[in-house]
Amino acid sequence: MSQLTIADIKRHCSAFDFDDDDALLDDLHKQAEEFVQKYLRRDLDIELPGQWPLGCTGAVKMLVAHWYDHRSAVSEVSNFEVPFGVRDLLAQYRDLSG
Repeated sequence: MSQLTIADIKRHCSAFDFDDDDALLDDLHKQAEEFVQKYLRRDLDIELPGQWPLGCTGAVKMLVAHWYDHRSAVSEVSNFEVPFGVRDLLAQYRDLSG
């Protein structure tokens, strides 16, 4: 279940004035939520349906914006595949028991 609306994502990416990239943003949004859950080693959709912690939804927004702005894994400007801060936002929610 998606935690953010396409309007939330578009607003965060400053892409709210047009609909041309809606499908791309929707795909990136799904990928970001999947990344967050796999990184956390938790299924937040089952544990906290409809109410992910702000740090987790913030990380999703950061990932989508980064991937939307940088269509390749790394760029000349940034050598980071995941934006700085995403792992910091998620660290407190990560399951380290396994």
